Amino acid sequence: MIKRIKKLIISNYKWIIFFVSLILFLGFTERVFTSEILKCDVIGYNFIKTYLIHDSFTNVVKIITFLADPLFLILLTIILFICIKNRRISFTIGLNLALITLLNQILKIIFGRPRPTGLNIINVSGYSFPSGHSMISMAFYGYLIYLIYKTVKNKHLKISLITINSILIILIGISRIYLGVHYTSDILAGFLLSISYLIIYIKFVKKLVLDNKKIKDRKIIKSFKYAFEGISCAFQSERNMKIHIFVMLLISIFGIFFKLSTLEWIICIICFALVIGGELFNTAIEITVDLITTEINDKAKKIKDISAGAVLVFAIGSMIVGLIIFVPKIVSFFMNN
Repeated sequence: MIKRIKKLIISNYKWIIFFVSLILFLGFTERVFTSEILKCDVIGYNFIKTYLIHDSFTNVVKIITFLADPLFLILLTIILFICIKNRRISFTIGLNLALITLLNQILKIIFGRPRPTGLNIINVSGYSFPSGHSMISMAFYGYLIYLIYKTVKNKHLKISLITINSILIILIGISRIYLGVHYTSDILAGFLLSISYLIIYIKFVKKLVLDNKKIKDRKIIKSFKYAFEGISCAFQSERNMKIHIFVMLLISIFGIFFKLSTLEWIICIICFALVIGGELFNTAIEITVDLITTEINDKAKKIKDISAGAVLVFAIGSMIVGLIIFVPKIVSFFMNN
């Protein structure tokens, strides 16, 4: 009888974890609705205040919490998309980030719990429950842990990467309490819900990620696949494309640091699209001309020069826009410091 129960638990451990995490999350939800501040909120903050909060740690904590900032994770997703050859895996990483972010924003609006007051080391807007950083970090880095476990063959590298990601998730949760922008219950609830979410998400994408058999794609999926292959090909073969991507990532990091407004981000994204799109057209035109003729031809040269000139115009225009946005912010930063 005991063996049967043990076997049943082992074979269904994922669903046991799913339901336990979900029940505990619902327990926190019920308590949040009936009481604004829970006992664990006071205990968690008092512990961190007594043993951890120190001026020398604060800047480090800000860096840790930044590692779960949505904009940083978008940049990291782009980098992973470029580095990971398996496009199915890349797609599921991006989809995971989008879904968990959307779910968190919906839940925050539903619960509408105000953030802690009087404890804030940094100021943030929006609702508090459940913590976006804890939900997103658990889902994003947790999914990376799953991928590492399934795909990395080197045992020592696998253990190291899983350990680093696991510690990072915990530190991100602690950082939000440390900075005074979340209650302990916000963090725990976010972690618990993301664990349940991950079990469901992995169940749906597992076959897509791990199945090496050829899957019959629909036309629209194939069109996206070919488009991404084209971008990847241009990135690998064209030096200018690598420079454009690097500049885009660098500007995005500066944008996060200087906290660009929504309008400024929209302008930057349009500039990124124009420059990178222009470079893709330029590459396509150059390849097409080379296919048509291999001889020195004035008209062929003009076609290549004009297409390269178009990219230069986009790049110069984007650079001017970037200077208009960032120079005042850089000057203000140094004047205030």
